[in-house]
Amino acid sequence: MPNVSVGRRLGLTAAVVLWTLASVSSVGAQVPREEPRLALVIGNSAYRESPLRNPVNDVRAMAQRLRELGFTVLAHENATKRTMEAAIIEFGRRLAEGGVGAFYYAGHGLQVRGRNYLVPVDAEIEDEASTRVAAVDVELLLEQMAEAKNRVNMVILDACRNNPFERRMRGASRGLAAVDAARGTLVAYATAPGSVAADGDGKNGLYTEELLEALREPGLKVEEVFKRVRINVARRSKGAQTPWESSSLTGDLVVNVTVNVTTAAVAAPTAAVAAPTAAAPDREGLFWMSIKDGTDPAAFDAYLKQYPQGTFAALARQRLASVSQPAPARDLARFDGAWNVTVQCPAHGSASAYTRRLLAQVKDGALAAQLGDVGQPGFLTLSGKIQPDGKASIDARGMVGDPRNAVNRLSQGAAYAYRVDAVFEGARGVGNRTDDAARPCSLTFVK
Repeated sequence: MPNVSVGRRLGLTAAVVLWTLASVSSVGAQVPREEPRLALVIGNSAYRESPLRNPVNDVRAMAQRLRELGFTVLAHENATKRTMEAAIIEFGRRLAEGGVGAFYYAGHGLQVRGRNYLVPVDAEIEDEASTRVAAVDVELLLEQMAEAKNRVNMVILDACRNNPFERRMRGASRGLAAVDAARGTLVAYATAPGSVAADGDGKNGLYTEELLEALREPGLKVEEVFKRVRINVARRSKGAQTPWESSSLTGDLVVNVTVNVTTAAVAAPTAAVAAPTAAAPDREGLFWMSIKDGTDPAAFDAYLKQYPQGTFAALARQRLASVSQPAPARDLARFDGAWNVTVQCPAHGSASAYTRRLLAQVKDGALAAQLGDVGQPGFLTLSGKIQPDGKASIDARGMVGDPRNAVNRLSQGAAYAYRVDAVFEGARGVGNRTDDAARPCSLTFVK
């Protein structure tokens, strides 16, 4: 039997905090060092079957909390596979600038042979094989983070228990696959691996609700954040759900650092003006922290309109001028070389699933690949142009080899063609067939 485990929205949550620095000092209530903080958050509720109630609520709440903690947040709701993979690659590209990265996902999730997958809203999953094609492999995210080599990354996966795909899987069991804590890594689950968790009675899942509350408390080390979550979730579930962590951390991280950026920058208020209390939020500081590492000119323009004489007005003008300049031209040949291409098409109607592998060559951005002899049954060619920004449109042409793999009962030797939209970054690329009426084939490229 295939080893398939399904996690679902009433919600097994896994949080993986990956560390790339051997030691990070606790900063307490001090002003943190200036460094980028970037977050990608995705919440999927509007599935074609078994839609979910909470993921979009969860992702909106988490996006807001991360902004309050100084993150520039890239948010997606009800994302397709193409959107999710493109967003992850863009996230990895921006993480390479350094600093702290955070990824949060809420929606359906499942495990196939020890690998965890996130399920987009357009997924058509019929069996184990189609899962690999229709869902997003968590390894894509982890690879992007590893290649970015930024200082620290945090991944929170809120995967779902109420899963419509479970009945189609043989040997299905509950929960996502456990992630071993490598040196410098914290792995936290909403409950023990292989178990399930409650969704909660409110608009957020139980674990996510407690995590949001714990992140509100300033000065807590990351281990203390998850300990507080564990205690409160176990109490509220009356012991039915006990979060679990595996840690190999070698340093400290304070997630919520108390910031009072204007104390030293402004004169003391006069007696006629009431001084703000220590607990009063620094709205200008929070606004600036949420946009300072962004690249959208509109965000800096909005700050200057609201705070034309603000503490960060001069910096905002400099950043506005910088991000308003056209991006420098990128090397057209940066993707040149040999690429291993895997074409995966799930079962569709009476057609069987299949996988084909071929070698592509890229020269000055032009991609070409061929499998078999052109004009003979079973041949396949790929051709297209990779733009300097990594986006590509690729034409696939071929002839049916095994009729069992063909849709619409095409016979052996029948010609077919389709187009693929792809995104390349570094040594990896992903693409998806664009004609939605046909089966949702996907392509992966590895250099």
